[in-house]
Amino acid sequence: MALLKDTEREQLRQLVKACLLEISKLKIELKKSQNETTVSTETESIQIKAVQEEFNNHIIKKDEEITQLHAMLHDKEEEIVELEKIKVNFEAIISRPKKDLTSFQSQIYLLLPYDEDTTENLYKKLRTMGFSELSNENFEHALRNLERKGYFISTPEGDKILWKKIDK
Repeated sequence: MALLKDTEREQLRQLVKACLLEISKLKIELKKSQNETTVSTETESIQIKAVQEEFNNHIIKKDEEITQLHAMLHDKEEEIVELEKIKVNFEAIISRPKKDLTSFQSQIYLLLPYDEDTTENLYKKLRTMGFSELSNENFEHALRNLERKGYFISTPEGDKILWKKIDK
């Protein structure tokens, strides 16, 4: 019987060795699996980062396009404002003269702003609108006639005269 015990012990020892060997194999497979998972996770992480970077670059490009479009829109709006001014000035130039004014006096009245300003500044505004042949003396004479007829008011301020258009 002692022999059986040794046999049982030997079988038990072999069984333990087989189990330990199996455990070692499982540990190796587990490490391989963990490494594969780590590599897989790193690969996925790299892919995710690449997609995020691509997406962020796309957003940056679209933001730049939007900025360019806003700038273009702003430029177009400025052009529209300028064209509206030209339209108003054109209509003032071709409109029929007011009853008691000459065509020239009526154009000056309609083209000048309501803001109070100096003779020199008003003269410059008319010159920029295309009245290049208009002399300063003729302009001042026209303003005096418009004042006499109640279309402008002049107020002396030091050595300058300020003119204000009256709504009629």
